[in-house]
This record gives sequence, C-alpha cells and structure tokens, in this order.
Amino acid sequence: MIDETLFFQLQSQNTSKIEVDILPRRYYPIAILTGLFFIAALTGYLTPDEQRQAPTRTLLNNKAGKVIFAHASHVELQNQECVTCHHTSTNEQRPLQCSRCHVKRFDAGFLANHPSEFDQTQCVHCHHRTATIENFSHDAHTEDYVPEDCQACHHDKSIEPEPQSCSNCHKENATEGMISLKEASHSRCADCHDDFFEAGPKGCKKCHARKTEGLTPAPQRCSSCHEESIDMLIPTTTNAYHAQCRGCHEHQSSGPYGDDSCYKCHMK
Repeated sequence: MIDETLFFQLQSQNTSKIEVDILPRRYYPIAILTGLFFIAALTGYLTPDEQRQAPTRTLLNNKAGKVIFAHASHVELQNQECVTCHHTSTNEQRPLQCSRCHVKRFDAGFLANHPSEFDQTQCVHCHHRTATIENFSHDAHTEDYVPEDCQACHHDKSIEPEPQSCSNCHKENATEGMISLKEASHSRCADCHDDFFEAGPKGCKKCHARKTEGLTPAPQRCSSCHEESIDMLIPTTTNAYHAQCRGCHEHQSSGPYGDDSCYKCHMK
C-alpha cells in the first residue's frame, strides 16, 4: 500500500502541474494582444514624426460661395516648394494653414487667444527682434542716384558741415528738439521713394531685412514699431487668399485673377 502521506504529496504535485500547464493558456490571447499593443505604441513613440501629408483638396467656406482649392495639384506644380505659398520660412517643415495667421477678424479675442494657438517656434515670424537696413546701399545712392550731391539726403552745410551718420544726432527715440532716427530717415527717404511708403508693409523690405534668429525677450505689440494697423500688417483670410492666389495667376497670365473671374473659384 502507498503511504497516505506520500499519496497526498503526489496528488498535490499533480494538481500544481495541472494548474501551471492549463491556467496560463486562458490568458494567451490577452497576453498576445497586450504585447502587440505595447510594440505598436513603442514603435510609434520611437519613430521620428513624419511631415504631415498635404491635403488633396481644401474646402473654403465664405459668403461669396464655397471654394474647392486643389491643394495637391498646386503642390505638384510648385515642385513641393511649400514656401511659395506658405511664406513664413524656407525651413518650415510643417507649414501652418493660411487661416491660422490670416484670421477673419483681428479683434480683442484674437489678441487674447493667439499666444496659445501657436507653437513657441512660430512667434518669431511676427515678433522678430529688429530690422536691419541691409537692403539699403549707400554706395548705390552716391554713385547712381545722386552723384556728388550729398545734400540730397544730408543736411546743408549750415547744419552738417561734413556728411555724417544720421544716428550721430538722431537717436532711437525722439528727444527735446530732435526727432527720432526712424522719423528722420523715413521723412528723408520719402522725398524720393514715396512709392515705397504707398506700398505699405510690402515696401519695407525695399530697405529693411528682418532679423528672425530669435524671439524678442518680451514680445511687444506690432504698434510699438509699426504705424499701420494689424489688419494692414497681416491681411485677413479673404485678403490673403485673394492677394496670393490672384497675384500668382496674374503673374502666370492664366487661371482666375481678373475681376470677372470670381466664378472660376467660387461656387454658387
């Protein structure tokens, strides 16, 4: 006869073996699915974020009738050069939608909410540090425009015996009896280049080049430097599309750009 104690030990071992062999199999499907989800999540986390696919078409809703913009075909025509239309920066890997910056209305709500609508790297597109005058050539003016006539820009000898830098007297901010450097330069340049000033913000780049290498320490309102209102500096959605689209088509002399071509884009 088998010893009773030995019998119970063998029975216990057999039961444990059965439990070890059979119970985990019930969880095989769950374990496999959990493993697959974990691998997928890990792969997505470690894989570099690819550039967002450009939309094939974009539907624009407006009072004049909906517009179906064939985005993909325009991208192909521009040889993938997004900067042709998305003019924020040539290094932009994910161009913003036009409507992100060019809103329908620049009101108090926009001023209050726009800081949270953009990534911090986008701030420099508007809140740039300063603007240089790299596009202004002193040599070109003395040689080509007003040769041997320094007084065309500088004061006469009663004020300025020898031509000198404007900043020697005119400082960044106006002082008592002396206008600011900006006001002095602009008033003098406008004597000949009134067309630059009539062009508004677009005329600024004739002389100025923006510095965009970093965000200003404390972003200021546009009006701290610009006299134009914000809707003049940044066109609204409608004005931006019309200027960009019609301007390009007019340059190509094809497609919708004339005043009688609205129906080519807008649907009833």
